Amino acid sequence: MLLLLFCAVLFSVEGCYWSAQCPYGLYSSKTPYETVRGDIRDYAVPQNCQAVSIWTINRHGNRNPGNSVTTAMKAMVNLKNEIIASYDAGRGQMCAQDIDELRRWNWNDTMDVSQSFLTGTGYEELYDIAKRIRQKYPHLLEGSDQDYYFRPTNEQRTITSAMAFVHGLTDGTNLTLQADKERKKDEVIRPYENCDRYQEDVKNGQALEDEIAAYHRTAEYVAVQNAVQQRLGITTQLSTEDVYSLYELCRFYRSWTENLRSPWCAAFTEQDLVVLEYRDDVRHYHRNGYGSWVNVNLGAAPLRDLYKTFEAVVENQSSRKVVSYFTHDTMLEMVFCAMGIFKDATPLRGATRDVNRLWRTSYIGAFSVNIIAVLNRCGATGPQSYRVQIFINEKPTELCPLEGCSWQEFMNKFQPFLTSTLDFCSRDYRVPVADSAGDFKGYLHWLVILQIILIQIWRL
Repeated sequence: MLLLLFCAVLFSVEGCYWSAQCPYGLYSSKTPYETVRGDIRDYAVPQNCQAVSIWTINRHGNRNPGNSVTTAMKAMVNLKNEIIASYDAGRGQMCAQDIDELRRWNWNDTMDVSQSFLTGTGYEELYDIAKRIRQKYPHLLEGSDQDYYFRPTNEQRTITSAMAFVHGLTDGTNLTLQADKERKKDEVIRPYENCDRYQEDVKNGQALEDEIAAYHRTAEYVAVQNAVQQRLGITTQLSTEDVYSLYELCRFYRSWTENLRSPWCAAFTEQDLVVLEYRDDVRHYHRNGYGSWVNVNLGAAPLRDLYKTFEAVVENQSSRKVVSYFTHDTMLEMVFCAMGIFKDATPLRGATRDVNRLWRTSYIGAFSVNIIAVLNRCGATGPQSYRVQIFINEKPTELCPLEGCSWQEFMNKFQPFLTSTLDFCSRDYRVPVADSAGDFKGYLHWLVILQIILIQIWRL
């Protein structure tokens, strides 16, 4: 906290982006993984235990923007000469060095032919994650080919992310592994893509549009728009979307530089960036998060796979040492919701920014965000000799802390996902009366627990 305060003071005193000692680093879903990651090598395995299986789900690494964002960014690039001319004419509030950096800046032409593709930075992110796993658990890389399973979605950025991960995991070993062929319709790691209820009611629903529009009307967002206009000193009137496109220019280009800076970020103060970050938090909350019960239930599919993977190892039905999936921020955020974590007491709304929110896409939707579950076998024999650790971005979580969940605790948390289906995706499905993520998930959870209790009583 003191460091953040110190950085904020330095930034405000200097007033120039180029000389800021600690420029703001949280850019929602375009935050570099290095900014938010931990290091799994720093955390001990539970006492008297050894890892026997690892399951991971990963967002793809750093990528180029897609078609619509690229087009919007190029429209803002056309303002470059006007911004410089305005400064030369004595207008605007930019600093001389920031303008010099903008003069030297050039558009990256590769974006025109490789939209949404994984970048070199993204490849390094996934390679390094896997390398740290290999260094932490070298004994897990002594198996045969059938002990490992990797699968991406059918996009270049996830396919190449899987290649990078496998490269990092096997580098220096005798293993030669390949990812499974991607599927056009993947109900485990991209179920939302073919879910009619999600596509129509959530992703393209009115609620998402209304919440973002509400935030655009707030005093603080309007203030950002006006401040950027004055700072640039241009006569071209910037719309709400223009300001956001400038933000895209800033955060994409900074993520590709070694020092994580871009001259386009000089258009914003730190407080401006905080406001723009919240816009994305609202968007992701209602598109991928707790804003809809549909999102929560879509997140169950990967967790069903996690439970089945570890259960098979515990029951000696599988020798899988590493299982890894490569998907998108949409899926990871849905999985977090199914887990019930990062949930705020009150829903995120566009009308008011919640400064103390748990739902921060900079931390849970960054490039290469991941969940790593580790199954450890401890001294005794039988199912209860196992303990499970769960890491998010290579940091321990409250869900299964560093000392690990017992196998029974893990079962209590994750066995309910075995009954998950995608029946609710049908337009004919009857929507639950309590149209809220938490209530419906809680209903399913307790229903399954009741079934387990009844089965155990019957066996007695």
